[in-house]
Amino acid sequence: MRNFLQKAAVVRPFNPLQYLVAALWLSAGCASQDPVVHRVAAQTSSDLSGTWNDTDARLTSESLIRDCFAAEWMGDFQRQNKRLPTIRVASITNKTDEHIDAEIFIKNIEAAIIQSRRARVLAQAGLETAAIDTEQARAASGRQAPTTSVQSGHELGADYVVAVRISSIIDEISKKMTKFYKINVELISPTTGEKTWIGDYEIKKLISYKKGRR
Repeated sequence: MRNFLQKAAVVRPFNPLQYLVAALWLSAGCASQDPVVHRVAAQTSSDLSGTWNDTDARLTSESLIRDCFAAEWMGDFQRQNKRLPTIRVASITNKTDEHIDAEIFIKNIEAAIIQSRRARVLAQAGLETAAIDTEQARAASGRQAPTTSVQSGHELGADYVVAVRISSIIDEISKKMTKFYKINVELISPTTGEKTWIGDYEIKKLISYKKGRR
């Protein structure tokens, strides 16, 4: 019994090397959890999750606007009116199972129209037209200097409004999934309600998951 108690009372000497190894192991484990961030060009295509992203919005906008302005309606309009058409992007209807920021997509479409230099883009209904109304009301109040005062009665009407619909189909089995997006764009005359042009753009993605991810 005495020998047992003597052995139990033995205290091992302090070994700083063991503590150093343990500290390095713990710090390496914590560091491995920190994200690694790399800055890339904004135009770089990146698909991390397979969901709708900025690249999809940009490519869709550029392709659809290019096809739209290459259609016959554009030449007919310019021959009849001797000017560029005015366009307002009215709405985006999201029928997918994902959250898609409509404002980003609208701005992509507006940018594609402006950069084409084939049409004039009007302010969106809502916050943008409300800001215009505010400026015109201030001008009417007489508080603005005559040299910079906003003039009323010169706002352009839309020759066409753009309506966009995004839908998707998902097919999956085991560790694989396909996502199919169909983006439909309609150019509508607000005067007659006539649909002047209809175009669509399709995106298909094959997503494979590593073992244990799903």
